[in-house]
Amino acid sequence: MIVAGIHGGYEWNTITLADQLITILPGRPDLIPQDVTLFILRSLNPDGDHRAHGIYGRANENGVDLNRNWPAYWQADWPQTGCWNLLPLTAGSSPASEPETQALMQFLLGQHVDALINYHSAALGIFSGGQPPDPASLSLAEAIAEVSDYPYPPVDTGCQYTGQLIDWASMNGIAAIDIELSTHTSTDLRQNLRILTTFLNWRR
Repeated sequence: MIVAGIHGGYEWNTITLADQLITILPGRPDLIPQDVTLFILRSLNPDGDHRAHGIYGRANENGVDLNRNWPAYWQADWPQTGCWNLLPLTAGSSPASEPETQALMQFLLGQHVDALINYHSAALGIFSGGQPPDPASLSLAEAIAEVSDYPYPPVDTGCQYTGQLIDWASMNGIAAIDIELSTHTSTDLRQNLRILTTFLNWRR
């Protein structure tokens, strides 16, 4: 599964990338192996995308950073050192308090999703799910790194990551990685088509 737009309009180019893939894939059925089903969620945070393309589009309608709301190492507040801190956001009133989080959790478990890419922007690289990363997520990250120019291991800013989608996915047996696009405007389409091919052919 590919997830885009978890940070809404702040990372609007991830939504644009998802739309590009959705447009391309019907004409390229050869890209998807016959034993694979690909789900693409173009925007997990449509309210943020609608509100603004910039920092004010990062949170959902409740002022929650959806990538801090997952029941995995969740903290109501987290150390700001090295983390995104341009606006005061919350992690929600409790783990999985937000409807977007709840809906995607239900979908991932209900569809028995095996592997996931969560797109972000910008520039920090490829992150593996799990703390420490689980073997399947590491394997997926390494495979993607071989066909991409994104930094791997990712840039270490000193941020303490809490309540993340990929960590929850890892806890639930899903190989999961974050990929940060190179800028806040580019979709790096050619590179991400290579990544897509590798992703769809990756096996545990």
